[in-house]
Amino acid sequence: MTRTPLLQPIILLFLLLIIQIRSSESGDEVAVYWGQNGNEGSLTETCATRIYTTVLISFLSSFGDGQTPALNLANHCDPSSPSGCKSIGTEIKYCQQQGIKIMLSLGGSAGNYSLSSPKDAQNFADYLWNTFFGGGGFQDVILDGIDFDIEVPMPYLDHLARSLKSHSRKLYLSAAPQCPFPDAHLSDALNTNLFNYVWVQFFNNPSCEYSQGETDSFFTAWNQWAASVNRSKIFLGLPASPDASGSGYVPVDLLVSKVLPTVKKSPNYGGVMLWSRYYDRLSGYSTNIRITPLCTPLQSAPTCRSRDKNGFEERFGHMSSDSVKVYETENLGGQCCETICWNNCSCQAHAPVNQANNSGCQIWLKGSRFIEDAAGSKVFVVRHKVNRWWIWLIVGVGASLALPLICYLCYVSLRKYKAAVDRKMKQKKILHDIGGNAMIFMAYGRAKRNKKQGKERNEVEIFCFESIVAATNNFSDANRLGEGGFGPVYKGTLADGQEVAIKRLSKSSGQGLTEFKNEAKLMAKLQHTNLVRLLGLCIERDERTLVYEYMPNKSLDFYLFDASRRNVLNWEKQFNIIDGITQGLLYLHKYSRLKVIHRDLKASNILLDEEMNPKISDFGMARIFGLRESEENTNRVVGTR
Repeated sequence: MTRTPLLQPIILLFLLLIIQIRSSESGDEVAVYWGQNGNEGSLTETCATRIYTTVLISFLSSFGDGQTPALNLANHCDPSSPSGCKSIGTEIKYCQQQGIKIMLSLGGSAGNYSLSSPKDAQNFADYLWNTFFGGGGFQDVILDGIDFDIEVPMPYLDHLARSLKSHSRKLYLSAAPQCPFPDAHLSDALNTNLFNYVWVQFFNNPSCEYSQGETDSFFTAWNQWAASVNRSKIFLGLPASPDASGSGYVPVDLLVSKVLPTVKKSPNYGGVMLWSRYYDRLSGYSTNIRITPLCTPLQSAPTCRSRDKNGFEERFGHMSSDSVKVYETENLGGQCCETICWNNCSCQAHAPVNQANNSGCQIWLKGSRFIEDAAGSKVFVVRHKVNRWWIWLIVGVGASLALPLICYLCYVSLRKYKAAVDRKMKQKKILHDIGGNAMIFMAYGRAKRNKKQGKERNEVEIFCFESIVAATNNFSDANRLGEGGFGPVYKGTLADGQEVAIKRLSKSSGQGLTEFKNEAKLMAKLQHTNLVRLLGLCIERDERTLVYEYMPNKSLDFYLFDASRRNVLNWEKQFNIIDGITQGLLYLHKYSRLKVIHRDLKASNILLDEEMNPKISDFGMARIFGLRESEENTNRVVGTR
């Protein structure tokens, strides 16, 4: 009884220390721009969240070339009034007392600023020192540094940086370049190596933003910046919500799981910079960055937990001891608090700190017991299942049934094996019907391109259905290129990175297995530069798909029947397309090993590669003639429209 009061604070201190360490590892530093929206809350409220390590007051938007420098802080203060913006000084003091750096940002996208000469830069640097680092700009407050958010061409920024750093008092310098490397406006200043922080803006710049589909340009730009400013801490600049910028928003789950693990490998990685406090206040983006690691389930369950035996039971009452408040006011959601408790073997229960809005998270440690009370608060208590004697009875009965069960499993396995053999026999029959001299081999999982003497093989691969699903992102609408008589056509990317076009036989298609085998048979045998190349096929289960080389410039009808795109086809390209189609048809009719009549030739079946070379496609309706035959009658109507 006498040890409990002493033990409880020690456990609490240890838990908070772990939380602090994990929190600092997760988000590192977070910087935010404040001052551009009157609804973003005061500077005091911003710092009271304890989320940000640096707050950038934005902006000193007018300066240089003889004009009087002027602040633009939305509705937070009126620089033209007698008191100016000195009232913010008290709020800055509060922030600095919390260990938060406060810096003044110069420029912005809507300012009127320039530097006309090195002397002008020196004069402006003296003004900044006398006003914001010698007291007077914000009462007697001394700021921590200056930020360069320059978005117009402006020389002499390197002179300004050197002048600011030439004073004896310590001062932080930061810059916010755009992600295309090098930045058009700040490169000279950054080359001085005087900047402590560089927050690279990876938004409103599609060429180097993060995108799930294409991440190379993002990581290339990041690595270029990290190597270039290796004497500075480099921050990942992001919008705090989709509404904060035109593009570049990265959802928190992707940021934590895909982006941060890579960018943190840079030795000079510093953290995340957010634009802006207003949008971050609405979205809670920064809160999620710092909370996520604690809310992330462990890869394997703790040794003290079992999903079969443990869980959480919702009950009403109160616990016998005080709780440990992990988070006070953050909107975490119940799942997050549950994960925090689940990952801690000492946790016996959890609940939101504020029951009214389910915000915050508090947990109770071992030694605390639940007291039932219908009028009490909602508490989620760890459930412990107790072993009963009848469990052993079930084990005994189960053991006696083991032999029949094994026999049944063998029977099921045998049926599955027989079904698999039947499927393979059907596959072999279809392959036999397709025939041809081209060797067909099985390629499961990753379809790797075998190379022989530096040249690609001409063999046709048989893909497993799982590789087709992976290549097309489960036949998503985003990958859909169009639809023909055979069925829908999807763009896909194989495991080795090759882009392909995948035709999937639709169950509602007017064409069927005959056309599928016909097209596969022809394309496996025919090889010509003006015929689309068949890479492989899939005949697994009831699926019938053909895998072709991808044609990035779509089909001929895409250009012919559109007034604006028709201009792309100048006379030279038209002539080359006509000549290519002619060469392909001449090959089919005269020079190929088979005399082939296409019977469905139209603009939509003429595909164009990256150099606008034509390739004839869609041989499902084609007919093979003998080498000495010139005509044949058929009762089947063919062709599509």
